[in-house]
Amino acid sequence: MSQRTFTHPLLAAIAAICVLILSGSYQPARAEDERIVIDMPVNGQVIHNALIAQAESLLGEAIDRQFSQNANLSTLQVDVVGDRHGEMIPVLTVTVSRTQWQANPQVSAWSRYYNASYALLQRHESEETVAIAPVSPAGSTNASVEERFWIDQAFDSGRLTGSAAQDYLSDLD
Repeated sequence: MSQRTFTHPLLAAIAAICVLILSGSYQPARAEDERIVIDMPVNGQVIHNALIAQAESLLGEAIDRQFSQNANLSTLQVDVVGDRHGEMIPVLTVTVSRTQWQANPQVSAWSRYYNASYALLQRHESEETVAIAPVSPAGSTNASVEERFWIDQAFDSGRLTGSAAQDYLSDLD
């Protein structure tokens, strides 16, 4: 019996591919999608253009970093949320593929802006001042207890700062 050899190059290539696949050394390329969230602290007065510029800057850096660090990453979604004292408010979202980003690396081209975010972040800017009339020393102890309650309520709701509450409580003593 004679041993048969592969004479046809196509059959040899198919056989080599089958051997690679069956041996486990072949790893198909896998495209990955990723979603990340960027927490952007918001303190003090909010100016709309500055808020958007800061969010876009953070997004551009994050997209560049993610695509450069992960060669298998095909699509990236990045959400920027404004964080004001634990309240998370979406500012903008970008969903972009690697090819789109390479063609046009402008955040604004791929962004979805949440226009109501600015208004939501504005709502805590005006501070209310609560004034309580000083208690006369001849007042009853029940009035003092009731006024302490109202001072505590104003402080707990954020309408009165800690130092202002302490000043009012000192006046009651």
